[in-house]
Amino acid sequence: MLTSLLATQWHALRLYRLSRRMDEAGRPGVAVVLLQIGKFISGIEVDHGAVIGEGTVFIHGNGIVIGPGSVIGSNCKIFHQVTIGTQDGTAYPVIGDDVVIYPGAKVIGAITIGNGAIIGANAVVTKNVGPGETVAGNPAVIVRRSAVDE
Repeated sequence: MLTSLLATQWHALRLYRLSRRMDEAGRPGVAVVLLQIGKFISGIEVDHGAVIGEGTVFIHGNGIVIGPGSVIGSNCKIFHQVTIGTQDGTAYPVIGDDVVIYPGAKVIGAITIGNGAIIGANAVVTKNVGPGETVAGNPAVIVRRSAVDE
């Protein structure tokens, strides 16, 4: 428990969740300040317009950027230097449950990442990824399909 209290990525997620509640309560100024505090202490930038499911964690959180329209499911693991954002300023990714996004990956645009997918380190993902698939590379390509698809 003490380790969690000292982990800046833990604080960034808690401040994000609190900022969402402040925004919904009609206090957008407080929401922005909370996000800025989270960014300052952790190096993680999460817009309060993003939706992040319960159980999702940031691992070595420094450098994570999550855009305002992004939707991230439950129980995901997001490593450092990951960007989840847009190409055109309006269309953001939807990431399913139990997805792992390894360091340096970029998930960009109006795409869907299926449940249980794995995004390899430094992958640049601009196309849909099916459930259970593993992608890697720039541009990202499927390197392993789920057992269901075989």
